[in-house]
Amino acid sequence: MIETESQTQETGSDGLNRSLTNRQIQMLAIGGVIGVGLFYGSATAVKLAGPGVLITFVLCGILAAIVMRALGEMTVENPVAGSFSHYAGEFLGTRMGFLTGGMWWFYWVATVMSELAAIGNLVQYWFPSFPTWIPGVIGLALFTLSNMLAVRIFGEVEYWFAVLKIFAIAVFMVFGGLIILTGAFNDGQAVGLTNLWANGGFLPYGWLGVLATISLIVQVYSGIETLAVEAGESHDPGTSMRKAFRSVTLRICFFYIGSILIALSAFSWTYIVESNVSPYVLMFAKIGIPVAAGLVNLVIILSALSSCNTGVYGGSRMLYGMACKGLYSPQFTRLNRNQVPHMAVWLTAAMISIGVVITYLAPENVYIWITSASAFASLWTWGAILVSQLVSRHRANKEKKTLQFAMPLWPALPIIGLVMLLIAFVAIATSPLTRVSVFGGIGWLAILSLYYEIKLKHKIHKKDWNDIQLERGDLDAS
Repeated sequence: MIETESQTQETGSDGLNRSLTNRQIQMLAIGGVIGVGLFYGSATAVKLAGPGVLITFVLCGILAAIVMRALGEMTVENPVAGSFSHYAGEFLGTRMGFLTGGMWWFYWVATVMSELAAIGNLVQYWFPSFPTWIPGVIGLALFTLSNMLAVRIFGEVEYWFAVLKIFAIAVFMVFGGLIILTGAFNDGQAVGLTNLWANGGFLPYGWLGVLATISLIVQVYSGIETLAVEAGESHDPGTSMRKAFRSVTLRICFFYIGSILIALSAFSWTYIVESNVSPYVLMFAKIGIPVAAGLVNLVIILSALSSCNTGVYGGSRMLYGMACKGLYSPQFTRLNRNQVPHMAVWLTAAMISIGVVITYLAPENVYIWITSASAFASLWTWGAILVSQLVSRHRANKEKKTLQFAMPLWPALPIIGLVMLLIAFVAIATSPLTRVSVFGGIGWLAILSLYYEIKLKHKIHKKDWNDIQLERGDLDAS
């Protein structure tokens, strides 16, 4: 593929248009993570652990921060569309790079499935008998079309979606703070923090209840690593990535931990469970603005659509990056006139549509089934990131290379992160409610491994990851 000089200024070596600004990158990362998991799924987690779910939010937040700092070091040094699959391939071998990219694609497919299922349940707030699968079909069509637009337009749309979500969280936290500290909207009786230990104590279901929520809360934080995938289409990745990695993780942890703390303090956890609606909707109903509660429900639906939009973006870019190396069909390297990998978008959307079918067949259980199924893929991806960083940093130290964004407290932090991931895996695998995530994830891992053995191993077993990248010219020619 021949490029003019002007095109090269706007196009990265991977063929994608580098037009995402730092403002859009940060909001894309925040917007992609803040979805149904916080607004809707948190109520499911409270049902399992009561106020003790706070422990899971804090520990998973620490784990996410460690993973992102490790990923930030590698991304600033080498911003590419394949991101952590590229790093896993370069530092851990071609097989590991292929498996990591495939597992992350599976993560986003499963996550968007669960978001669409939740949208159907949220619509029933207004229309209780409305079929839950129909909003999923409409949403799938909308964000598939959105992903076909030029990336700068996509980035701007997602930017304002993210602003809307952050505004909703901020308003929730302000009103919740007033109820907790001043008793406003609560007959003047400040509730303080007593709801955290009332009604059965802080751990009403013991530590087993906390462990049961790990797959749900890991999924809440998962997707934050999409920030690194965006590097392939950022205008100035060296500068923008450093700024984004510094701020995004702290902001997300603040919003997540802060809002769940306020929700559990402002309301009894049993009231949240019995109401069976989002704590955000409960908040505005509490202050006597039922119309606002409906608007908040709408915001949550838009948030879910936004997260789905980002999921299709992240999944399709991962598929594109791996296809550019010859690991998948060259059909997925094709770009439309907006320089969007449209075939990768179509395949990702087609796989997500399976979730709509599952929602039709099992509307009551689909959300927790699919959410749990994506947790194993998240743990795999985060583990690959941490191990890749350990090897990458070891090589850099051996070569006495100066890194632009070196991870502090190395190697202690990535090792701590790996231990936390192991604990999370054991917790998910031993919980009857979330064990499906292990079966589903291992099943997909087996399919990927079989594909690698049959289709790829004989072609690339003598080549390292960077050698494979040289095959891109042949793919373009075809």
